[in-house]
Amino acid sequence: MGYFDDDSFLDEYIIKDRSVLKPEHQPKKLEERDDEIEDYVKLLRPLLKGWDLDNIFLYGHSGVGKTVATRILLPDLRETAEKQSIDVDLLEINCSSANTSYQSAIELINEARNRTYPLTTLSINKPELSKTGYPTEQVYDELFGDLSEAAENIILILDEVNTLGNNTELLYQLTRAQTMHKLDAELCLIGISNDFQFRDELPARVKDTLCETELHFPAYERNDLVSILSRRADQAFYDGVTEPGIIDLCAALASRDRGSARQAIRLLRKAAELAENEAVETGETECIKEQHVRAAEDVIERKQVTTGIRKLPTHRKYVLLAITNLAAQKKTPAQTREIYEYYKTIANDFGRDPLTRRGAHEHLLEMCDNGILKNVTPDQRGRGRPNKYELDTPLETVINALESEEDDEIDDLSKLRETVR
Repeated sequence: MGYFDDDSFLDEYIIKDRSVLKPEHQPKKLEERDDEIEDYVKLLRPLLKGWDLDNIFLYGHSGVGKTVATRILLPDLRETAEKQSIDVDLLEINCSSANTSYQSAIELINEARNRTYPLTTLSINKPELSKTGYPTEQVYDELFGDLSEAAENIILILDEVNTLGNNTELLYQLTRAQTMHKLDAELCLIGISNDFQFRDELPARVKDTLCETELHFPAYERNDLVSILSRRADQAFYDGVTEPGIIDLCAALASRDRGSARQAIRLLRKAAELAENEAVETGETECIKEQHVRAAEDVIERKQVTTGIRKLPTHRKYVLLAITNLAAQKKTPAQTREIYEYYKTIANDFGRDPLTRRGAHEHLLEMCDNGILKNVTPDQRGRGRPNKYELDTPLETVINALESEEDDEIDDLSKLRETVR
């Protein structure tokens, strides 16, 4: 008998359609964000009159709808514009995978040439650029040349733009391109940021040229998450497979943390999977119970940290290694400057130029947002108090995640793991 000969798992128990609970599922309409969508539409509508768009920056924590709203509205905007013979194209990158302006510029070029992002319809028949080895001026000249060939109106989406930190040359170059007669197209930047203070700490020369409009996406409230989860559950599950209060519980757990719809949906999905597995094992119709939600919360926290660490950009891993070493030495909570000094040593050990302190701090903030770290600064409303950070997950979990690291960017972590051990 083969491992998969038992087909009892094909019986109908709890989950009818897993796809609507997947992270990549994109609803046709962004739920519980009517006010933000309306404001967003007002900012984009001038394009349909042939007017230039202001640069737009979206602020809000992870999982509150910033990127989803952008991916819903902009293709619709492009389609409407095309009906009016307005030439517009879209290009999206995530800055966290590049970390620097130079690498982000190269990523923009390569995305334009490869058309790998779902928003992109650019078609430029040129070879990719490697990540390094080109003079900065050449990189920007090629970027502006590619964009000038693409369309009369270009909208660039820079997701997690805050991860650029103080390395904001890309923003400066993009906002000055038309003034310096380097770009033969109208350009609109849409920056998506988890850091509400990102703009305040930009260099003055970037602030002066950015001229952006801000749009804030607040955390979802509990009732919002109940509505979102209820609609997903109606599509994902068979009738009558959730105990009373399960949707409320998932919403409450997510709202007390970061108010993230992504987090709430992930919790409901995992609870359903645990209940489904029990149903398959017993052969009896089960339902999703509180015990499944509690177990799912524990599984997700551990798996989320492990998976999250594996997918971290290289320099974010270096920052994590720094605070992990400090934690192993019982020197946490640690101030940003203490973590930064350790981080610089690690980056140098791996032959990398360290980021600025601001850039490293952005990685600390991102890992707090992802639940890997936490900021334990007393009375965070008070100014002048140094930020202090510590692991928000067991040290052993972080070590295990690092030990399973398979990133080609990091050749050998053994010497650092020895200090952690």
